[in-house]
Amino acid sequence: MANSYRLIFKGDIVPDKNLEEAISEFALLFNISKVNAEKYFNGKSYILKKNLSKEKSKYMYDKVLEAGVICYVINNESASSSPLAKGNVTTNHTSIQSRSTLSQHVTSFAGTKDLADFNIKLLFSDVFKKRNDEELEEYYSVGTTTTTPDIKEITSEFPRPWLFIRLFGLMILTYIGFIYSFEYWNNIKLLPGLIFVGTFAMPLSVLVFFFETNVPRNVSLIKVFKLVLQGGILSLIFSLLMFELTSTLNWLGPPVAGLAEEPGKLIALLLVANAIRYPYILNGLLFGAAVGCGFGSFESAGYAFEILLNQNYTSMIDNINLRGVLSPFGHIIWTGMIGAALWKVKQGRPFMISMLLEYTFIRAFLIATLSHMLWNSGDWLLPWIIKAPFISVVGWIVIFSYINEGILELKQLKNKIPAEPPL
Repeated sequence: MANSYRLIFKGDIVPDKNLEEAISEFALLFNISKVNAEKYFNGKSYILKKNLSKEKSKYMYDKVLEAGVICYVINNESASSSPLAKGNVTTNHTSIQSRSTLSQHVTSFAGTKDLADFNIKLLFSDVFKKRNDEELEEYYSVGTTTTTPDIKEITSEFPRPWLFIRLFGLMILTYIGFIYSFEYWNNIKLLPGLIFVGTFAMPLSVLVFFFETNVPRNVSLIKVFKLVLQGGILSLIFSLLMFELTSTLNWLGPPVAGLAEEPGKLIALLLVANAIRYPYILNGLLFGAAVGCGFGSFESAGYAFEILLNQNYTSMIDNINLRGVLSPFGHIIWTGMIGAALWKVKQGRPFMISMLLEYTFIRAFLIATLSHMLWNSGDWLLPWIIKAPFISVVGWIVIFSYINEGILELKQLKNKIPAEPPL
């Protein structure tokens, strides 16, 4: 007998869809009243269709997705032995999954929303769209008391970053200019600029990506750069102190850096970015990324200078290039996820030590710390060719899930605001 499938709905909509529009299109699609359609958007799980063929289930999935609604296609054979009646609630999340994917395992451990409704194509859809100088200037002008939008005016559409790729191109051209100038004239006065631009090119571009995904638009660019500088130096100082405190663990070798540097960056983050003016998950993600950007770039500059002194210019360039390529998968996302988790726990409240004991924060901190330790573990545990892609994918799954959750947080906050009475 051929497999049959169910179509399950849990109340989720795509991040760039207005809830009212989704309810209206849902009602139209299933030929029910809007009042009845609203009953399905309560976070419970419902069977919309059952005993579907594979082709029909795929067709229905695509149709509801076009309406801005997220559904799940379930193989009846892999579903629970006690099937859901239409309108019943399930408390077993795994019973509505046809299979567990890496992203589901990661988001489940991190305690974040899964990526079923995450649209990566939409996220990068504006990368190569043409922009003029006026758009650039307006894009930068956010985060002040006069340019921060009210929560009712904040768009809950999915962010579509584009500035980061332009900044990266500009910095790469500048870096290449320094390299060719030094190699042609052999003037050592060019080396500080070469090191600075080379070590900041990729991390700063990734940071601008996080700046663009900060949908509330309540953080200014000058605030971000202050966090890079202040958070960068403070995180280095506290990390050096943590290395002294963890000296008894030196037998671990390079992985001990995860136990020293992640707490060091966390302390710096709390010192430079603890204002309740910035209450959103996406704010914490941006602030953590800024501290990670500063730490990672300053650290890379230090390695580059050390290699120049002890080895040669060519080895230094190779190191700058390698660390630049790897930087989007290291400090900037590790501290970013820590910041997002902490801001999720804070919920706009002043920081309290007890927040560090919340399970939501602990899980993200463990992912960052263990990723860092595994990254530094050499090939004795896993070959680099396997380890590096795995850590990178896990890290960005967590980041994307927090972006997803940050968008949903804004939607929920907007929906709680009562409508203004008519004049």
